[in-house]
Amino acid sequence: MKCRFSSAIAVFSFAAFAAAQPRDSSVFTHTYNNLPVIKAYHLSAEQEAGFSTTDGHLSCFWRAWDLPGANALDSLIVKSDSSTTAWGPVETPEDATIKLKLAWGDSGLYMLFEVIDDAWIGYVSPIDYENDCVEFFLDPHSGRQLYSPGTPYFTAVDISQLNVTFIQFQFRFGGNPPSIEMTMHQWSAELVAQGCTQPRQCEPYIRYMIDIPIDPLAFGIKIEAIPSRSDQTNIRQQEWMIPWKYYGNSSSTHPPPAENDRLAICVGYNDRDDGLEPSASAIRWRNAADPYTTATNPATNKITTVDSWGEIEFVGDLLTAAGLTQSELDAGCVLVCKQPRIKQPGRAVIQNAKYFTLSGRRAMDARAVPLHTILLQRDVSGNGMVNVRKVMASRSRRNDNH
Repeated sequence: MKCRFSSAIAVFSFAAFAAAQPRDSSVFTHTYNNLPVIKAYHLSAEQEAGFSTTDGHLSCFWRAWDLPGANALDSLIVKSDSSTTAWGPVETPEDATIKLKLAWGDSGLYMLFEVIDDAWIGYVSPIDYENDCVEFFLDPHSGRQLYSPGTPYFTAVDISQLNVTFIQFQFRFGGNPPSIEMTMHQWSAELVAQGCTQPRQCEPYIRYMIDIPIDPLAFGIKIEAIPSRSDQTNIRQQEWMIPWKYYGNSSSTHPPPAENDRLAICVGYNDRDDGLEPSASAIRWRNAADPYTTATNPATNKITTVDSWGEIEFVGDLLTAAGLTQSELDAGCVLVCKQPRIKQPGRAVIQNAKYFTLSGRRAMDARAVPLHTILLQRDVSGNGMVNVRKVMASRSRRNDNH
């Protein structure tokens, strides 16, 4: 499959912070204590081979987490409340909750995301990821390495906890049908090569974005949006397999981890409801923070960063940990497959073009904007592929049927 993708440079200026207050020179004098951990369980080659993105059901090995009589397995749960809200209005667990289960094997990292949301909202523009969107950061170093003295992996420690080796994924859960569009973000290798290693050199703050509004399978990333159960329409699930080459900066090659290894992760969910609650809010796993977060140190009245990274611990065999045999797991999967599901409308029926201004505002009709206005045009083809490109409002477009 021939894939298309677009690249963009996004510039984030923290000049307002710098002008308003001095920064804390002691930032990142962190300790390694109390770093949260989620376990990932090892899969056999047979279990990995059973991972499917076309059957409309969760892959069988995920059943080990909730099969009656099985040992309790680890998972990550972030419920919306005042202790988890990173920005925006504080909601309730019914408004937004995210759950994550992890497994691993030779091929990559397996992730099961389950989101509880009281109102599924599609996105406003192709570049808006505040609407019902899961995002997570992965790094091929442990938390101990990231927070080691001198913080060798952070390039702008008094601005953020992004580093030269992270990768960030954002993908949508809202809309109807559920979207499988995503973006990947990482530090620009060009900036790093130019010596952007000190805070003052990295201002204004820059990060490199690779937009992938197409079938992620073209990149070796496997994703399936699971149709909702008929009695649980407020719950949506997606299962992922991320090849190890994407664990961290994709310009590098990363071997599979070994048992007992730990690698860094940050996870969260961005939620927007409806006109009654127009402002998006975000929940995050650790300290209600993601790597962009800064705050004022009350003791010094200076700007500092907020610890946001937790860890994945790669542990041994899934069945051994769950106290199950493969036959017991297979039998449990047969029962789950009989649950009624809601058939999602096919992406192939969507044949339209939508227009947006560069600021992200929807333009319902290209004829409604002044001539020569630059717009983003989002085309969805009959096979579900999406392409976003810049166009200019013209007389010819004003006379067509868009």
